[in-house]
Amino acid sequence: MTTVESSRQGATFLWLELTERCQLSCTHCYADSGPTKSHGTMTTSDWLSVIDDAADIGVREIQFIGGEPTLHPALPKLIGYASSRGIATEVYSNLVRIRADIWDTLVEYKVRLATSYYSDQPEQHRLITGNALAHKRTTENISKAIELGIPVRVGIVSVLEDQRIDEARQLLADLGVENIDIDHVRRAGRANTDVDTPLEELCGQCAGDVLAVYPDGAVRPCVFTRSLRVGDVLESSLRQVIDSPQLATARTAIGNATAANQRHRDGSCDPNCNPVCHPGCGPRCAPGLICNPFK
Repeated sequence: MTTVESSRQGATFLWLELTERCQLSCTHCYADSGPTKSHGTMTTSDWLSVIDDAADIGVREIQFIGGEPTLHPALPKLIGYASSRGIATEVYSNLVRIRADIWDTLVEYKVRLATSYYSDQPEQHRLITGNALAHKRTTENISKAIELGIPVRVGIVSVLEDQRIDEARQLLADLGVENIDIDHVRRAGRANTDVDTPLEELCGQCAGDVLAVYPDGAVRPCVFTRSLRVGDVLESSLRQVIDSPQLATARTAIGNATAANQRHRDGSCDPNCNPVCHPGCGPRCAPGLICNPFK
């Protein structure tokens, strides 16, 4: 068997999973988030330190994710600070409820938005999200983001057998969304009946220059590799995690498991499996070692 070596030790893209709390209870949630969950043990000061470390090691983009990141009270401050350190930002939100100060922050710092969508029918959307108002509010806030000139990309996640995916795509296009992709459910969080997410189901990009920091300080190769802990920013710096043998081993394992996986080379790149796509680089991509539309 050919062994795939991990890519260079480094990171140009970070997921910062600010919270486990979310207004929704989606059946397929990779993070097992929900209304009763917490913001974790990371303080605002801890997150600011991570952003400092990220800037120092060459991170070019941060995606704030959750849970629902807009529920974290420090989100505007973190976005502003990342911008001051020269880091582009994206917020992955369910867009159910966005505070006025967050809208102002998104516009001021030219933040990108990413969200998931499921159907043109509110009832089908409710079956997946567990919230009867989610369809109306998410749809309205997608429209508002477009009106404000905020770049929006939407991933339609295939969950139900009879899901109205084509109709959802048309509805989004009618709203003015240009960046729409279809994604499948990955076996992580509530979508996984096993303990570990199978590495071969990953897109393979987390063997490269990406990392995820969790609400408890844990560092993992990506938001889907929840059982693959490689460090903790509450115990060491991000630089120390990047230089660790644990990360090198994890990246090699992911590379080996996904070597035959061509999903990341099919031109598809959506909010559910960032950050790069091959062979080209376009507005649907988020930056990584190979693909950086922010440069």
